[in-house]
Formats: sequence, structure tokens, C-alpha cells
Amino acid sequence: MFNTKTLLAAASLAVLTAVGLGSASAAPWDHRGDRHYNNNHARYDRHHGYVNRMHVRRALRAQRLSVISEPFFMRGRFVVRAHDRFGRLVLVQVDPYSGRFIRRL
Repeated sequence: MFNTKTLLAAASLAVLTAVGLGSASAAPWDHRGDRHYNNNHARYDRHHGYVNRMHVRRALRAQRLSVISEPFFMRGRFVVRAHDRFGRLVLVQVDPYSGRFIRRL
């Protein structure tokens, strides 16, 4: 009984391995065709979205600031209320596209 189960498990493992290796080398099917599809995304570079809030928090943490409010959008920039390392309340401007620290207010 044990030998039959072991032999059946080994055979199924061999079949699954052979099927997996055969499908791994298959090329993807391109239904659009490369000649009709232009992959130029340079025109969308100006219109990329805003960075994630966690990215803003990491950028401010690198400046030794602890965030106490959610970033809000004001005059084309993110503004965040934070505490500096001495516990003083500061307002910080962050670039909404790159997430870089701009200045303290």
C-alpha cells in the first residue's frame, strides 16, 4: 500500500514538472501586434499622479520630523503638520510629484 502511494506521488510529480518546464518556455501571445501598437509613454510623463502618503511620511522621517496630520494639497504642494526633534510644531512643504522635502514654514 505504501509503495503504491509513493510510486503514484512520484509519477504525478514527474508529470507536473514536465508540464511546468514546457509551459515556462512558451512565448506570450501578442494579440495586438507590435507594428500597430506604439509603446511611447513619454507623452504621459507630465501627467503622472501624486505620490503615496506613506512616501511622504518616509521623506519627512528622513528629515527627523514626526508627522501628526495627513498631507493636504495647497497651492500646488503637499503641506503636512509635523513635530521636529525638539517637539516644536512645524508646517512642511513636500513636492507632490516626487515626494521630496521642500522647506519648513
